[in-house]
Amino acid sequence: MVKLKPLFLSLSMITSLAVAGCSSFSKESAGTTKSNGKETATVKMAIDTAAGGSFQFRAAEKQGYFEKNSIKAQLSNFAYGIDTVNAVLTEQADTGLAADYALLNSLGKGDMVVISTLTRGNEKSSKDNELLVREGIKTENDLKGKKLGVPKGTVTEYVWAKYLVAKHINEKDITFVPYSTPDEAIVGMKNGDIDAVWSSGALKDKFKNIKGVTKLGDLESAGVTIDSYLLAKRSFVEKNPKAVENALKALSEGIKYVENNKKETAKLAFEQLKLPEKDALKDIERQNYVLGFTKEDAKHLEDMKKWLEEKGKLKDKYELKDKIDLESLKKAFPESVTYK
Repeated sequence: MVKLKPLFLSLSMITSLAVAGCSSFSKESAGTTKSNGKETATVKMAIDTAAGGSFQFRAAEKQGYFEKNSIKAQLSNFAYGIDTVNAVLTEQADTGLAADYALLNSLGKGDMVVISTLTRGNEKSSKDNELLVREGIKTENDLKGKKLGVPKGTVTEYVWAKYLVAKHINEKDITFVPYSTPDEAIVGMKNGDIDAVWSSGALKDKFKNIKGVTKLGDLESAGVTIDSYLLAKRSFVEKNPKAVENALKALSEGIKYVENNKKETAKLAFEQLKLPEKDALKDIERQNYVLGFTKEDAKHLEDMKKWLEEKGKLKDKYELKDKIDLESLKKAFPESVTYK
């Protein structure tokens, strides 16, 4: 069963945001056990309740795909992807997940490696991620002098930077207002403490229900896509390559289940997250779940890493190629890897 944390569970799915996480995972290393002559590996997986809700993990656990692939998966909920990264860093979990921006900011903090891409932004997901503004803001130029909401340490910082450049708006002409949770952003928009936010999935409706709030643009207009990745402790990957391979196989089955059983997955979202089924369906529809790692995936990360370095936002120096381990992925799905 998935363990629910006392940590805040988001109203809906939203792009990865930085919020402190907590977990009841023990710090014991993963091991293998034998049952009926079959060896099973325990893998502690930290998953999120935001940014897509980790539905492929939930489906794989619920449908028995982990067990089928000799994996005893210990799933644990955290509010956002960045919290799952922290769980890996503090040895509470073997694997975590994060959007590109948070991933790049975290890879230099500990000995972690990327083992697969989990989602890729596409036209549908880019259009779904909308720039929502308060009454009185009709054009991009109207953003000058306004307060722009941003969850600190997340990809939204990058989105805002790219959007402002694309619209020829100087950052000196706006004020960034940090927030930590969707609820905080909603209150800020209601009270006028925040004039504009980026939002996706079912959560958009929460903002649009605020009087005067309308859509000004989307990620396509910012020229940005957001991808997410599965990461793990390097030591875990090196000591348990077969367990990683089998976990990836189970996740692949989970992805297929979600794609072919969206209504059932939405029911699972309500069961585990108390998320209304109609809202979960919206989030499921916009997600582009994948497993693999391509040359394009690497370029996406390299381009964003270069931007972070140029802006002085990347505190830890590292080579991206040294933070990628695709051996288990190659064995599970060789055709999905084009990066060398």
